[in-house]
Amino acid sequence: MTPPEGRDPRVAASASGRGRLASSFVRGYRNRNPLVLVAALALLVPFLLGLELLFTSGAWSDIPLDYWLRTPSDDYVYVSWTVGRNKEDPPDEPSIYLLGGSTMRESITSDGALEAAIAKAGGPDTEAFDLGSLNQNFAQSLAVVDNVPDTPTTVIIGINSGRFTPSRGDNQKQAEGRELLLKSVFLREYVNRESGDYRYAYTILPGIFAYFTTYVQENRGELLSFDLSSRTYGQHLYDVTSIHTVAKKKWVVAAWNRLRRPVFQKNLDYNVAMLDELLRRAAQRGMGVVLLELPWDRAIIGHAFDDTRAAYQTRARALATKYNVPYLDFSEEVPLTNEDFHDLSHLVEPGRVIWERRLAKELVRLLGADGAIDTHGSTGAGVAATP
Repeated sequence: MTPPEGRDPRVAASASGRGRLASSFVRGYRNRNPLVLVAALALLVPFLLGLELLFTSGAWSDIPLDYWLRTPSDDYVYVSWTVGRNKEDPPDEPSIYLLGGSTMRESITSDGALEAAIAKAGGPDTEAFDLGSLNQNFAQSLAVVDNVPDTPTTVIIGINSGRFTPSRGDNQKQAEGRELLLKSVFLREYVNRESGDYRYAYTILPGIFAYFTTYVQENRGELLSFDLSSRTYGQHLYDVTSIHTVAKKKWVVAAWNRLRRPVFQKNLDYNVAMLDELLRRAAQRGMGVVLLELPWDRAIIGHAFDDTRAAYQTRARALATKYNVPYLDFSEEVPLTNEDFHDLSHLVEPGRVIWERRLAKELVRLLGADGAIDTHGSTGAGVAATP
């Protein structure tokens, strides 16, 4: 039989074969035989376990950070990847981890600049890692502490009023790897004891899936064109060209007291409890800890936040005493001006240099020759740093 004009019999046969294959696949998909489902699960479970192990072991950091970033300012992935890299390949020098929100992220020039400032001030060789990230809550900081290697390690926990505003739910979702791709059994067990939530959150697969979903959303065009390029992480979002006007800063002060202060008051107790757990976990792991008041634009804020600051500082100082850790507050001693701030708390150059140098000076007083924190140093637990 002669095939229709213009139609290759090999193509027809191929199409017929594909049709039979598709039909078989659909029939298999609809197959309700329990053995088929068991076989499917037998293949799926190892894949999911392997996917989680890729992230929890730190092995995913073997692929350069640039290929994991969803955007150049993806600080959640930067923090997660850096912790994974250090977990897989621990630093050779004593490590200093800076934890906090975006105020901490913007407070120093760079990791290398802080290391150089410590050495210049007479301190030991160190490796610094600014792991500040957008709205980082204490549960996320706890997940970092639960994963970084002890080399020895010093953890600087930045605090300000904003760190005590996240809700219970915002903190708890880190138990399943959101927003940081870090697994913390300690955190999950605490969340379950405290509220009964996340009892069966044994994996961080929800966080991993959420990451890949947002990765596809951010890079849809490049993925479709098979032209996915790498990108470089940018630590700083603010500079001297984007400083808010005095009028706008004063408006933010009023808006914060009107809108955010009630949120702060509602969530203060829970965040203090989470900070307590963070300090307890660091103590269990034998890590040095410093509580650090983050910079704030006192020229604009004045006394507008006095009650708020006193509310969390009293509780934070009590925890510093409980765990015998230094509490540093030199924010009113460093010569920062309104022009050093993008808004009320985020530093720009040259404010970062000023803050960085003072922080380095305080760390030199606290670090021993081996790079480990000396809790019996001149500052002492819960006492503000001297000029």
